[in-house]
Amino acid sequence: MAASAIEFGLPRGAILFSAGGFSYEFREDLGASHHGQSLFLARRRTPDGHPRGKVLLKAIPDQSAASGNRVRRARAKLDEEVRLAEQLDHPGILKVLGLHKVYGYWYAVLEHPAGTSLADLLTLVGERGTWFSPTLTLYIGMQVANALDHAHTAKDDHGKPLNIVHRAIDVDRIFVDWDGSAQLADFGLALCSLPGRITSSVRRPQGDFFYASPEALLGGKVDARSDLYSLGLVMLELATGKCLLYPDEPVTAEKGSALSERRRRRVTRAIRRATLAGMSPTVEDAIWRAATYTEADVDEMTRKLPQSLRVLLGRLLAPSPAARYQSAQELAGDIKAWMGGIFTKADAIAELSRIAAKSLVGRRLEMGEAEEQEEAGPASHEATTTARHLRTSPRASAKGPHGTDDGGSSRS
Repeated sequence: MAASAIEFGLPRGAILFSAGGFSYEFREDLGASHHGQSLFLARRRTPDGHPRGKVLLKAIPDQSAASGNRVRRARAKLDEEVRLAEQLDHPGILKVLGLHKVYGYWYAVLEHPAGTSLADLLTLVGERGTWFSPTLTLYIGMQVANALDHAHTAKDDHGKPLNIVHRAIDVDRIFVDWDGSAQLADFGLALCSLPGRITSSVRRPQGDFFYASPEALLGGKVDARSDLYSLGLVMLELATGKCLLYPDEPVTAEKGSALSERRRRRVTRAIRRATLAGMSPTVEDAIWRAATYTEADVDEMTRKLPQSLRVLLGRLLAPSPAARYQSAQELAGDIKAWMGGIFTKADAIAELSRIAAKSLVGRRLEMGEAEEQEEAGPASHEATTTARHLRTSPRASAKGPHGTDDGGSSRS
């Protein structure tokens, strides 16, 4: 079992361990990370007690004879994440600062993001009924593309390509500071060619499946183009609040029956794998949508956007990897050419400042209205974005092309 704050029984402010000239003070248990690891928020302190900023800690018990296979695998994956991070050095990628073994536990120390997650920023703008401007969407997308280009083209110490694929690009793993700087986090689920890497024969989405590429959802091979697809889904949500893989209505039986027999078998296998892996039942919606959507669906979802962003999203979200951008460098270059210097860091700061100001004013107004309507009972609020709504409130009555409920026999 992975380490957890409850297991430690530590109060806020307790010292977890000391290493590398710092003491690590426990601040908050952030819950389970992937591979059974625990995630903590901690503060570093100097030997004389002065604070030196916040960090994130991933913790796992030491491998021992008494350890189960799950713990041994989690320990190996943590070591792999740290070794991979040593090959990445880019301002747009959060760093792993070290790995320490203390008191029977291994701790990976991760840089704490300076900014706010896109998930939280989407909540702020969604509460006001607006979304990111097309130019800010492109500005953020270009920075993430540059970070992905660094990762996708990284080589080991011997000059051998590492073939890194992040596999978990979503709004929770991209952070934007109020100065407009974007950073990509968490390569813990990445595919790569590191020597000694633990591999899995099971092909399924590794992160939030509503940001996964069609090939990832349908059990195919993934590569750098899959990451670019996921970035396209993020950019679509920033600009429209919509999620391509979660349509307003479930995939109809007509669309499902239009698939070839081979394609339908592939969908069935993908749903079975996801079910056996314990994924949410709503993954079935995403799999069917990934198998049936067309370029016309993307065109319809982006029809109110400027042409430059529509063209870019159309390529990023093409069903076939061959029709997409073939590299992050190509994507970043196109965005830079289209923006032509008309949107600068100062413009990003100004828009983010407006978002923060409107959110603050809006919350104050809502608090005032809440006091006036206290006797009327709690008000209901719609979800801010489709994808974030899904994480907390899955569609209860959805039926797939076979007419079965989410818990029906089509998943057996």
